[in-house]
Amino acid sequence: MAEKKSILTLNLGSQRVGMARFGIGGKGTLHLKQYAFADMPGDPTSDGIRRDSLSAAVGQLTLAMRAADSDVNYTVPGQFLISKFVKLPPLNEDQVEKMVGFEAQQAVPFPLAETVWDYHLMGKNAGEVEVGIVAVRSEHLNDLNAAVESNKLKAHLVDAAPVALYNAFRYNYPEISECTLLIDLGARTTNLIFIEGCRAFISTCQIGCASVTQAISKEMGTDFDTAEQRKITDGFVNLGGNYADHEDPEINEMSKVIRTTFSKIHGEIVRRTNAYRQQQGGAAPVAAYLCGAGAALPYAKEFFEEKLRIPVDYLNAIKNVSVGPKVDAEKLGSEAFTLGELVGLALREMGCPMELDLAPKSVQTSKDVGNRKPFLFMGAAALLACLAGVWLYNSGAASAFKREKQRLQNLTSTLDSADRKIKAEETREKLGAARADHLSNAISDQKYWVTMLNHLNNLLVDDQIWIVQITPVTSEGKETAPVLFESALKPEENFKYEKLASAAVSAQDKTKATVSELYVVGINRNAADAGSNAIDLFKKISNDPKIANFFEFKAKTADELLKNYLKNSVEDAQQLSGYPFHMRLPLKRSVEVKVLSGNNRRPN
Repeated sequence: MAEKKSILTLNLGSQRVGMARFGIGGKGTLHLKQYAFADMPGDPTSDGIRRDSLSAAVGQLTLAMRAADSDVNYTVPGQFLISKFVKLPPLNEDQVEKMVGFEAQQAVPFPLAETVWDYHLMGKNAGEVEVGIVAVRSEHLNDLNAAVESNKLKAHLVDAAPVALYNAFRYNYPEISECTLLIDLGARTTNLIFIEGCRAFISTCQIGCASVTQAISKEMGTDFDTAEQRKITDGFVNLGGNYADHEDPEINEMSKVIRTTFSKIHGEIVRRTNAYRQQQGGAAPVAAYLCGAGAALPYAKEFFEEKLRIPVDYLNAIKNVSVGPKVDAEKLGSEAFTLGELVGLALREMGCPMELDLAPKSVQTSKDVGNRKPFLFMGAAALLACLAGVWLYNSGAASAFKREKQRLQNLTSTLDSADRKIKAEETREKLGAARADHLSNAISDQKYWVTMLNHLNNLLVDDQIWIVQITPVTSEGKETAPVLFESALKPEENFKYEKLASAAVSAQDKTKATVSELYVVGINRNAADAGSNAIDLFKKISNDPKIANFFEFKAKTADELLKNYLKNSVEDAQQLSGYPFHMRLPLKRSVEVKVLSGNNRRPN
C-alpha cells in the first residue's frame, strides 16, 4: 500500500549522530527505509556542542542519504536538557499553564527568557495532575539548529532525546504496564527513563561511556581517540567475582576500569530510583532495557542484571516497525537498541503519548509564516475577488440608481398632485369636525342649565329655605352674568369673591366666558333652628346622585366640605328675620357661555 508521508529524523548525539528515513503506511504503520550513523572524533566532554564536528557529521549523513532541502525532526541530547516532573493539585485548564510556568521558573537555574521550554500533561493520579517539564538554553539550541540548517536541512520539529525514547518504547511495547526502566548509555550522560503505564519520569546523570574512555586513556597512557578505538575493539565489562580474568593483562585491566565506571552508573540508578519512588510515588522497576551506543559493550546486560537483580534486555526499537529492502537486516538486528530516538522522532508524525516541541524561536517563526502562507494567499485572492465584485456591483448599481432616480422623480410629480388634494380634503374634514363639535356642545348645553336648576329646585322641599341669588363665576373669580335675584347681601370674604362687586359687562360687549362655579345666596327663615336647614340643604346638594352630574366638591371629610363650601351668617338674623347663608357650588365641567347683556352689577 502506498505510503502517506516520508519522514527524515536526526539524532544529535554528543559523539555519534544518527539519521533515518521513514514512511507511514496506509494503515498508520511505521516503515524504516534507510538509516546511517556518523561518529565524531575527540573527547565529547572537552567543549560544549562541538559545533564544527557536529556540523561535519550531519553533512556526511545528509550527503549519504541525499537529504538536502528536506524537513527534519531532530533531538536535543540529554546533557543540554533540564527536566522536571511535578504533581499539581486539581486545577482548571486555564490555571494549569500559570502553575506550570511557576514550576518551570523554579526548575530552571537561569531566566526563562533565555530558554525554550515546553510541558506535557501526563495524566491524573489520585486527583493530582502530573506534568512533565523540559527546558533547554537558547544558546545551546541555536548552536544545534545552526549545525542542522547549515547542511541545507530545514528544522520541522525539535524533541528531547529521552522523550523520543519514551515514545519509541510505548510504541513497541504497548503491552507492558508495570514499572520499567530504560537505561540509555550515551557518551556524555546516562538517561534514566522510568515508565509506569502512561506515566514517565526522566532523570539524567552526568556519567556516560566517554567517562569509560577517559579512564582507559588515563590507565593506558594514550589519547582519547586511541582509547576509544581500543574500547570498541577489545573492551567489555568485567564480571568480577569467581569469573576468570582475561588472558591479556591489558585487556583485563581495561575491563576492570569499565566495570568501575559502570558501578558508578549503577550507584546513580539506585539513588534516582529511590528518588522516583519517594518523590513521585512510583513503584520499583520490575525490568530494565538497555539502549544507546554504550550498551554495545559486551556483558553490559549481565552486569546490570547482577546489580539490579531484575530482568535486563536490549531495547528493540524496531519491534513494531517494518523494514525496507534497502536496509541490511543482519546489521540492523545488532544495532536496533541504538535506533530508539530516530523511531520516536518519526512517531511524532503519527501522534505520541508525550509530545514536546523545543524548536528555537527562529524555527517557530518560520513555521508560523509557512503555516500562514496558504491562508495569506487565499486571503489575497479573496480580497481581489471582493474588490472586483465591489467594482462590478458599484458599476451596475450606479446605472440602476440613475434609472430608479428618474422613475421616482416622475412618480413624485404624480404624488405631489395627489398630496395637495389629500391636504385640501383633510382641511375640509377638520372644519366639518369643528362644526360638528360646536353643534354637539350646543345641543348638550341647551338643557344644561335648565336641568341643573330643576334638580336644585326639587331639593327645596321646605318653604323655610329660600334661594335669593345664583351668580355664575369664572375660573378667574369674576362675575360673568347679571345677578338673577337682588339681595342686600355681600359675598362672603371667606369664599374669596372680592372681585365680584367690581366685575361688570358692557351691554354692547359680546364676549365669551368660562363658568367654573356658582355662587348661591339664600335665607333660612326658621329662626328656631339656626342654620341647620341650610346645612341639610347643602348635604342634599353634595350627596344627591343627580346633582353629582353637575357639581364636584374637593374635600376629604364632611367637616372640611362644610367649611369650604357653606357659610351661615347668624349675626345678621335680626335684620333679615332669618339666617342668611352662602354656598359655593363648583361645576364638574367648566361651561363656556356668551354674555349678551350688561349694565347690571352687584349692589354695594
